[in-house]
Amino acid sequence: MTTPSPRANSVPPRGRKLLATWILMALAVAITLLLPDWGGSGALLPAWFMVAPVLLGLVGAWLAWRAGSLGWAIASGLLGLVLVPGLLQTVTLVSGP
Repeated sequence: MTTPSPRANSVPPRGRKLLATWILMALAVAITLLLPDWGGSGALLPAWFMVAPVLLGLVGAWLAWRAGSLGWAIASGLLGLVLVPGLLQTVTLVSGP
């Protein structure tokens, strides 16, 4: 009888595989929350702030798909695609046109 080596069982659990997706989703939300001018200073942010949530969501979707989680891939992709337009709609509805 041979004992299996510890490396044979070193497949990471599913949650660890999706950790990068969750981090990218959280970063996308954080960057989106930096977009409004909360303090009223009028300072402009770099243009990449508008694109970063979309890219982070799509990269997170790709990583989740590679980890074998179609549900998280769809959730991350949709989150990235909806964050900025959703923020713009919310700000318009709250503050008026």
